[in-house]
Amino acid sequence: MITLQDGVYIGLDADRYFAADRLGSTDLTVLHNRPADWFYGSRHNPYRPERETSEEMAFGSALHVLLLEGEEAYRKSVAIKPATYVDAKTGEVKPWNGNSGVCKAWLEQHDRPGVTIISEDADRRVRHMAELIRNHPELGPPMQAGLSEVSVLWTNDQGVKLRARFDKLLPRFVVDLKTFGGDAKGRTITDQCLSLVAQRHMDVQRFLYFQARQKMRELIEAGRLVGGKPQEREWITKVAAVEDWKWCWIFYRRRDDARGYAPIVKPILRSHFDTSFESGRQKVEVALANYRTFVNRFGLDVPWAVIEPAEEPTDHSFPPWLTDVAEPFTFPEHKDAA
Repeated sequence: MITLQDGVYIGLDADRYFAADRLGSTDLTVLHNRPADWFYGSRHNPYRPERETSEEMAFGSALHVLLLEGEEAYRKSVAIKPATYVDAKTGEVKPWNGNSGVCKAWLEQHDRPGVTIISEDADRRVRHMAELIRNHPELGPPMQAGLSEVSVLWTNDQGVKLRARFDKLLPRFVVDLKTFGGDAKGRTITDQCLSLVAQRHMDVQRFLYFQARQKMRELIEAGRLVGGKPQEREWITKVAAVEDWKWCWIFYRRRDDARGYAPIVKPILRSHFDTSFESGRQKVEVALANYRTFVNRFGLDVPWAVIEPAEEPTDHSFPPWLTDVAEPFTFPEHKDAA
């Protein structure tokens, strides 16, 4: 864990941002409805295993870098795993095999902190998706402007340290990229996106990031603007004063040739004080109350647990299938052949 002071950070390294002992939207989502579980996935759990990177996570990380930071950053932080390798003994070109010495050597060279490894096929799909978003008729041009990965760190009135990191900060928008796939439910793409907002509690992030943008002006006026070039610092100071802006989720589905899925890009815009704002506000309040309750009970050095009072439920509290009783099993009678 590292310590970062409250402030607005331009160009803050992602590893440093996530290593700071603060609560972000993912933390608050867990604290909202599974508070005891939060400890076990947090940096306070000494037995927390390293999180394995899935193909979807790697794709999302690569897309974020290319779309939000550009080609130069993409080349530095994304390694493209070759589809083939040359056998050191025979000189024969073979399909990639993680057990071969050549492939192991390549992984040892490229698999390091801060580097995302994707396949050549994934690289093609990342570039395709980035171009689709850049060329969106409404949001494409604004996505070329603004600042990416601006981080806001602040302390609330109860002394809880919080954080937010905008994918893309624009004068009139805060943009956040979201993937959707097999768990999206609904008859239309819009239905599927809105379903995911509710299913994944994305309203928590939507409200927390509203708070972060509101805090920006106060932090900058207090001299807490860190990093950035002079023109970037001047620009973000002006943006912090803008009050009329919208929240924008950009949902995307990866191209999948094997399953026959076309790529999809769907922006969802929300104004202040809509239903997702209010539900997000309430969930954040509950999450912070849960955090204080569990910290007061257990601290941060003892594993958290759910301690429920004993109770005696009424008979009708049981599921109705409790009384479904199976028939005794019997074997059919054996009849001798005539």
